[in-house]
Amino acid sequence: MKKDNTNIRIVDIAKLAGVSTGTVDRVLHKRGRVSEEKRAKVEQILKEINYEPNLVARFLASKRSYKFAVIAPTYSEGDYWELVCNGIDRAESEMKKFNISVEYIHFNQYDRESFREAVNLLKGKEYDGVLLATLFGELVINLSKELDEKEIPYIYIDSDIIGQNDLAYFGGDSLGSGNIAAKLLLKEIGINANIFIAHIRFKYKEISVQMKTRELGFIDCLKKSGYKGKIHHIEINPDDYSQTKKSLEDILSKSDSLVGGIVLNSRIYELVSLLNKIDKSLSERTRLIGHDAIERNVNALKNGQVSFILSQRPELQGYDAIKALANYFLFKQLPQKTNFMPIDILIKENIDYYNNYKL
Repeated sequence: MKKDNTNIRIVDIAKLAGVSTGTVDRVLHKRGRVSEEKRAKVEQILKEINYEPNLVARFLASKRSYKFAVIAPTYSEGDYWELVCNGIDRAESEMKKFNISVEYIHFNQYDRESFREAVNLLKGKEYDGVLLATLFGELVINLSKELDEKEIPYIYIDSDIIGQNDLAYFGGDSLGSGNIAAKLLLKEIGINANIFIAHIRFKYKEISVQMKTRELGFIDCLKKSGYKGKIHHIEINPDDYSQTKKSLEDILSKSDSLVGGIVLNSRIYELVSLLNKIDKSLSERTRLIGHDAIERNVNALKNGQVSFILSQRPELQGYDAIKALANYFLFKQLPQKTNFMPIDILIKENIDYYNNYKL
């Protein structure tokens, strides 16, 4: 017959196991360091008393609240990060009954100093957990180490950084995304055609972790596919297309066949705007691949200016990440370390079905 453990307290378990209450707490919540000897003692007592707490009831009775910080880029209406934050907001709304709250600390994704300022704001407040966009790799790693020292759990979104102590990652497989983009583009243009990779200019030359990884996957696939064409890198200044326009016209005019183009982040629409400014006899030679089903990209896809969009469900990334962080604290559920989103291949014929999908 099972013993009734309804009124068993942590202090009672500690006495039975001959350890401190802190040790019992760490074993129950699976956090912090505990010697194997003490862990075995606690787990043996838990087994003997059939300790199976009703975690939901226990939490509701405790009235405990949790505050999470979300360090994410600022955005305009219709941007990729608006979709991510919509998912975060929905998860927060669902978890409010458990006293979960989210506070945003935004930064300019094209300005490393802005990210440093966001980190300083984070340090000035107390948070139970952190959801962290990983655009600036080295700076993210430095922050991660500080969070490790303070024993504050954190989850990565947007792109993974291998070898860190993050609780989990929710986002796309950037390497796989680059690989798929290359395969699709080669089917459009062939292995002998030229390709240009368009980078959108911003204050610092460093590109995001996600873009770097996508480019690695893209180039690796080209090599493995026996690609024989030439790869060009162009930089687009959204405030002044003149210089890039000349470079792109030169690339296209020297190519007798189709030319492939790709943007490694969500701003393929910038490349489309540039191509609209050059002679149609040149621009119609291009076959483009972009990322993320934001409105401006979708319009370009429907108009036939972009062949494919790869989307990795940004709303779901934000939603799942916050739910995982909440479940970790509320119900002691340790999430899977790596959580890749589906890589959806969108064309003008299926984009409306995708847009009808709601989280």
